[in-house]
Amino acid sequence: MLNTTHRFKKPALVFTLILLLIVLTRFTNLKPDWGSFEIKTRQASTITVTGKAEKQELNQIAYFTAGVESIEESKEAALKKSTEAMNQLIEQVKAFGIQAEDIQTQNANVYQETEYVKETGVTNNLMYPDRGDAQKGDWRANNSVDITLRDVKRAEELLAILNNSGANYVTGPNFSLDDADQLADELLAEAVKNARAKAEKIAATNQQKVGKIITLSEDAVYPLYENYRSAMPLSGGGGMDAKLEPGSSTTAKTVSVTFELN
Repeated sequence: MLNTTHRFKKPALVFTLILLLIVLTRFTNLKPDWGSFEIKTRQASTITVTGKAEKQELNQIAYFTAGVESIEESKEAALKKSTEAMNQLIEQVKAFGIQAEDIQTQNANVYQETEYVKETGVTNNLMYPDRGDAQKGDWRANNSVDITLRDVKRAEELLAILNNSGANYVTGPNFSLDDADQLADELLAEAVKNARAKAEKIAATNQQKVGKIITLSEDAVYPLYENYRSAMPLSGGGGMDAKLEPGSSTTAKTVSVTFELN
């Protein structure tokens, strides 16, 4: 017959030890110290730099302002003359090919002038005695419109039409880009590329490498006015033979980028 007593000695001993440990920890103040386990993560190093991108393009549109002013003895006459002159100007501009959405009234007002009359050296004007007595004078009516020309090659033609119209004053053209926002995506990519190149130069001095982007903030696309070139604004009322050069505009975008360093 086989002796199996030795097969149960070790399990019985383990069970006895476990039971003893339970009794000691539950019914006495003896508590075992199991130690502690703590996981610590290293905080990633980062670097924040700014990047910038610029692009120069030929101007595509031109802005003009044309206005008429009439001076008459009555309010009605001044308004009528001003309105008729402006309506005629707008008709000429539309016939030239400018769409209605590119013609916008900028200013329209009417007011009566004040005249100061001093008779026989006597005045009742106590506030401004040298001016004499205030009296109502003629009426002035003003009306002006802003005009957007989307084909800068025809700027000279439009300027000639405005100067030969009933307008009392003409300003423009002021040249600019049609829509600077369309460059936003292209400039953003270039600005981030510029920022990464800066970060890599700095990181290399510390034997580190630039990793992924952590945060990014960007500014809106903006024109660089110091590089803005256009024809000088012109004004007048008669014929003017002017050679206009649209020039170009430079737009820019800046970003602030935080990169991870490895």
